[in-house]
Amino acid sequence: MSLTVRSFLNLLKTTPVTSSTIRIVCGNESADLDSVTSAISFAYFKFVENSKDAQPIIPIINIPREDLKLRRDIIHVLNDVNISEDLLFFLEDVKQLQESNKTIEAILVDHNEAVNEAKKYITKVVGVIDHHKDMNQYLDASPRIIKVCGSCTSLVYNYFVNEILPKDYKPGHDVTQLCLAAGLVDTTNFSHRVEQPDLISKELYSKYASDVDMDVYTKVIKNAKNDISGFTARDLLRKDYKQFEFWNDKGIHNGKLTMGISSIVKPMYWLYEEFGGYKELKEDCVRYREEKNVDILTIMTSFVENGKFQRQMTMIPSDEVKSIAKEMVSNITEYLELEKSESDIMSTTSSTNLTDDEEFQQYEQQNVEASRKQVAPSLQKAFHDL
Repeated sequence: MSLTVRSFLNLLKTTPVTSSTIRIVCGNESADLDSVTSAISFAYFKFVENSKDAQPIIPIINIPREDLKLRRDIIHVLNDVNISEDLLFFLEDVKQLQESNKTIEAILVDHNEAVNEAKKYITKVVGVIDHHKDMNQYLDASPRIIKVCGSCTSLVYNYFVNEILPKDYKPGHDVTQLCLAAGLVDTTNFSHRVEQPDLISKELYSKYASDVDMDVYTKVIKNAKNDISGFTARDLLRKDYKQFEFWNDKGIHNGKLTMGISSIVKPMYWLYEEFGGYKELKEDCVRYREEKNVDILTIMTSFVENGKFQRQMTMIPSDEVKSIAKEMVSNITEYLELEKSESDIMSTTSSTNLTDDEEFQQYEQQNVEASRKQVAPSLQKAFHDL
């Protein structure tokens, strides 16, 4: 009987860390389903490839342990394959390894540039598998696979099953279902932003997890992901958050601007109604911006209303960069097809005229194809080109 993913994680938890050099694999700081399953499956497959490795690669979920409860889709998918929270590794575990004077080598999945908290602990990046824009870092990493596709798990699964492991290897149902789950969500059951790697992985998933009804499972996972009942405003802002550093050669704002982008699956008017109105929500956002110590907090909302998929973008800049934020928006308005939001449309609880508030710049984003994956690079370019 093949080793289960649960058994592998249990082995990691019960094996003392004795080597002075530790290898980890971690996803990006939003720690979405794709990042988490990519990290776990990479570490698992690597152990299958070489089970005699004295110190197996440790998969890291790139958030504090307490934040896992905000990701109900991930908890659901992990429970489906019998993986409980006590078997997982988080940022605190990496910090503990570093504090015990370990050299930490990292494989990055679902991103290709180490940033923020995780970057503090990583000594060297030795591998990359990602589906985002290539940031041209770690050119000597091995593997270094960066291809545009719907889900990073497609690249991880295909790499090991088709290229690394023996031809007669049959991946287990659990690791297949983990990767499949992320692929289903990221491509809406292989119907959106599907590229060749996704099609290859789908064929493998159909073979090794043939009992999974892909349409039903997609809906189940998305329902869990969209369940935000009981969350505070701060919970929603940190649930799916990424932080970026933007650079400018002309020395504007000392040549550097930091931005946090929170993705939320509800419209802005819902947030106003849920959290006490425009003024109260704005105060919550300002507090979170200050907590994260960024120049601009950006909220990207996505939702379906009247059968139509919609997006909005709201910028909450600090006083020092209000004018810079407006210029950046001007530079990306055509690409994102931004239109200023009107208060009577966006908030039933406030008569505030949003079009006049430079501290809370809210827009309708008509280019709904552009998710954070596309918006962040466009904002980087906008700041660079000021």
